[in-house]
Amino acid sequence: MQMLRALALALVLGLVACRGGGPSLPSPPLPTLAAVRPSPGCSSPDASFYSRVGTSQVREVTVDGGARSYRVYVPSSASPQVPAPIVYNFHGLGSNALEQELYSGLVPLAETEGFVLVSPEGAGLVKGWRLPGLPGEDPERDLRFFDALHAHLLQSLCLDEGRVYAAGMSNGAFFASALACRRWRVVAAIAPVAGVFHPGEGCEGPVPVLAFHGTQDTIVPYGPGLIFNIIPYEGAEAYVERWAHTNGCQGSPRQERLGQEVVRLSYEGCKAATGLIVVEGGGHTWPGAVDVPRLGHTTHEVSAARLMWDFFAPRRSQGP
Repeated sequence: MQMLRALALALVLGLVACRGGGPSLPSPPLPTLAAVRPSPGCSSPDASFYSRVGTSQVREVTVDGGARSYRVYVPSSASPQVPAPIVYNFHGLGSNALEQELYSGLVPLAETEGFVLVSPEGAGLVKGWRLPGLPGEDPERDLRFFDALHAHLLQSLCLDEGRVYAAGMSNGAFFASALACRRWRVVAAIAPVAGVFHPGEGCEGPVPVLAFHGTQDTIVPYGPGLIFNIIPYEGAEAYVERWAHTNGCQGSPRQERLGQEVVRLSYEGCKAATGLIVVEGGGHTWPGAVDVPRLGHTTHEVSAARLMWDFFAPRRSQGP
């Protein structure tokens, strides 16, 4: 199948179905109305977004003189007068917005929990995300895309500017991590899957982080290793520890077993919550999603979508 061949590309995530799995943690209380920061779209919303609630819409935004596309799911409960949370959902290298939207399992949660889900489309012959601050051609390209897209959506939809979240898979997880560093006043929390990253400096923070990683990931290693046998990667625990330092955490993480093969590592005494969901024997996969055997084992003891939304829901950005 063409889609399965695409999944064989490094740092890909995809397929056209998903299923949740496993227990979820109790949903924390949502913020009070007094804390809501309505976006400009609450005063003059784009009615075309609200004419197709409950369906995925494909739209474009202009950046750098050209069009970049994205998918947006506005839940059936959305109102142009009630500010909604928004979750950005970034795909892996070689995947695309449609595959990520379906694979992640976030659409059903967007519908039941009432958040707007945005799955942006990467660029390039092999679609992906460039990381700001790292070497390479025009590393700020996708940061400009995010800025333009976010400004456009704040004007078009009634959103809560304090509840902006970012998730991603693999290369998309790296980009979500970069947003937490470079746009820490905008992004209220991140949940990188199979690709948490921290540059080591230049992150002012704090930003809540809940990462997910399998110990048998052969594409982005769980421990110190190489990506593509070329790019050094310090490992999921090392990068989460860096985030713990940025977030003012104290001591070593506390361990909590969520299942026979899933452990949650949580730091304490933090200015912003910091943790890592470890899938023992897990591959380069999204917990709770459809099985992709060539990418390794997928656990169904937990749902990454459910856990990350429970993590996101009560958290707010510091704002400008």
